Amino acid sequence: MSGKTSKRRVPAIDRAVRILDFVAASGRVPGVSELARTLQLPKSSVHGICETLVELGLLQSSTDGFEPGGRSLLWSSAFLDRMDIVREFENLLSQDRRLDDFTVTLSTMADGDVVYLACRNATKPLGFTFQIGMRLPAIYTATGKAMLAAMPKAARQRIVTEYWAAPLTDNAVKDASSFEEEAVRWRGLGYALDRGEIREGMVCLGAAIMDIQGQPAAGIAISMTSAEAKKDKIKRYGAIISELAAKLVCR
Repeated sequence: MSGKTSKRRVPAIDRAVRILDFVAASGRVPGVSELARTLQLPKSSVHGICETLVELGLLQSSTDGFEPGGRSLLWSSAFLDRMDIVREFENLLSQDRRLDDFTVTLSTMADGDVVYLACRNATKPLGFTFQIGMRLPAIYTATGKAMLAAMPKAARQRIVTEYWAAPLTDNAVKDASSFEEEAVRWRGLGYALDRGEIREGMVCLGAAIMDIQGQPAAGIAISMTSAEAKKDKIKRYGAIISELAAKLVCR
């Protein structure tokens, strides 16, 4: 780990991650004394952290020490599922060339943000570059709108209310009530629109990708300039985005 510590990093969490990393990589069953000595941490702190991690299912204790717990499999499974959808997304774009002229993104939701998992930026200038790992407020993005619209009303309203973000442009949806009206429309269309809410002059069309339980788990979107976003073009590519989203399933 880097010797430079972020001002926002929580020491207890940092220590817990160091312990988990060591246990996972050691190939043995290290005890409190070995962990404290190797990681140069107070033995009392290591003991308390390990006991907490055992209670949370992230470690399991034995007579010799600690081993990885089963709860970590939930996280690794979620990560691998996302990697599967990234591969499917890339394969789909390589086979279906209808979106070659556009920036295309794949994203998921984390709390009130959209997090980008994959992107293929167009060669023509858009004035905005999407990057893997970028986070943007879900209520202003095409994929965020689409995923929220596909949720049950109570879940959607909870997220919208709890994570309402400051607008990025003057085009942003004004309030939760207005968002709810839009969500009904997006759900009916099968895709959602961001008309300059992330960046002035950029229009995005997004559709939700469902998991096997029928819940929105990711989203696919294309971006174009506002000059390109004619009514007939939006209708045509909105249908294409909806079609492609239906082919991608988060397992």
